[in-house]
Amino acid sequence: MAQDNQNCLKKLNEKIDWNMEEKSHEFLRELNSFIGDYEGQLPNLRDIFRPEAIDWLIEQSLYNHENDEHNPTIDLVINTGYRDEPKVDEDGKPLLRRTTPIHRAARRKFFCCRNTIRELFRIYDKFDVNYTDDDGYTHFHVACEYGLVDVVKKFLELGQDLNCLVTKTCESPLHLDLANHRKEVAKLLLRSGANPNLANKDGATPLHIICQDYFNIENMTEILFEINNDKPQTLQFNARTKNGDTPLHFAMQNSNRKMIEFLLRNGADPNMVNEEGSTPLHITCRDCCDDHKSMEIFFKTNKEVNRMVQVDAQDNLGRTPLQLAVANFLPDVINILLDNGADLSSFVFPTSFGLTEWGQSNELELRLSLASGALLVVERLEKRGYELARKDALMIMKFFAEHELFMKSTDLNYDWLDDEEFVEEAENIIVNESDDDDEKFAVEAKKKVIKPSLLLLDLIQLRPEKAAKLLTYEDYFNFTTSYKLDELSEEGLTMEVCARCLCEKISRGFFRRWALDPLLELTKYQLPILCCYMIIEQLMNEDLSNICLAAAGESSA
Repeated sequence: MAQDNQNCLKKLNEKIDWNMEEKSHEFLRELNSFIGDYEGQLPNLRDIFRPEAIDWLIEQSLYNHENDEHNPTIDLVINTGYRDEPKVDEDGKPLLRRTTPIHRAARRKFFCCRNTIRELFRIYDKFDVNYTDDDGYTHFHVACEYGLVDVVKKFLELGQDLNCLVTKTCESPLHLDLANHRKEVAKLLLRSGANPNLANKDGATPLHIICQDYFNIENMTEILFEINNDKPQTLQFNARTKNGDTPLHFAMQNSNRKMIEFLLRNGADPNMVNEEGSTPLHITCRDCCDDHKSMEIFFKTNKEVNRMVQVDAQDNLGRTPLQLAVANFLPDVINILLDNGADLSSFVFPTSFGLTEWGQSNELELRLSLASGALLVVERLEKRGYELARKDALMIMKFFAEHELFMKSTDLNYDWLDDEEFVEEAENIIVNESDDDDEKFAVEAKKKVIKPSLLLLDLIQLRPEKAAKLLTYEDYFNFTTSYKLDELSEEGLTMEVCARCLCEKISRGFFRRWALDPLLELTKYQLPILCCYMIIEQLMNEDLSNICLAAAGESSA
């Protein structure tokens, strides 16, 4: 039986032309069928296939098994006792430049994973031979990247350089394991003397890698505490990438709160600038993420270590963190900046808004976020003493026009009730519902000022004056960030009309407030103020905006 099976494999091998891909795949299908029916003693693969052919068979099996499921070809090779033997040069030294199935498997991250690579190391098990592909990516790098602690140990026991770099990217083994959250391998490398300050081709150190990772924060931070406390090699807390970013820039950008505190307590400079002139504060304020908790930790820790923060620093475009926070509609961040010394007396209102991309899921959520965000940050500034100038108000109006936040006259006749699907969904969405775990809810509960719940469908049908009494700018803004609007499945005309309708309600008071003086100016003060108010009441927001722009000699275009 065993001889018959071996003869069968030899016949299959003789049939194939390894230079013809189509026939090679045909052979692979026949081989898989043979493996499934195989019984008896396993053959010696070296008597049947050349080593290159075995490599090819393994590589092809990787493409046919897109995850870590049972791979019959790899199992067969392992069970036959086949182990790869390195080729040697004239002096008998192993030839290390070779792309193996381990390299192929590691590069195809979505098609085969950790367990498959671990099995491959049972075939390519010469740990004193560190095969390198054309990019300088080695077997040792693969073992570190995939968190194979036992394999990494075998390499280290045989003298492997634990600081060897991938030639193409200059990534160290420590870069690779930290980027892939391989905590145990990282600890092993560090305890074995890995350099924690090596930079990759972009200038990023392992510390940068940890700081830009939002997930597994506690695990990664634990590693850094270990490095800093147990090793004589000092971490470079202010190392810069090629773009000038420090680890603190990365930590602030990714809301990595554990790392923000860790860095600041260990000497990170909160005022260092990158090539754009941005401090870590600028980085936080330029992103559309109102992460006030990271900001609180930033200022609190700096105070505790007696380090001055240049809160009004300007980037290369002359923008302060406060200007960026206003431009990106970050109301809570605005409050924290002002609480920590941002100078409102010299504040210049930004000339553009929404500097970064928004990630809203639908048209309604996007437009409502823009309208409520713009008006909420204005409200926050005014409550802190800023006097909004007419030119500032005109900036808001142009923003509304640019993003089509004005209601159209045709929207007034739109029959919402005809869209049954939208009505059914909208009457189940509560606009101002508070989360029981929310801090603001707890404060309001103590004050007994909880507002009655308001359904989205009811809000749409309210007059702007009535809606203004029930909801604040903050209510609208919080509603857009609550993901409740994700429950609306429909896109199209109904969603567009609904978006414009709600934006009209939100901003009605703002446009009425700013329209009176321009209207008086355009009419050369010939109309009584009461008459002007009556005219304003009859006009839509876009009309009021056009009046303001006309008085300033501008247009919405």
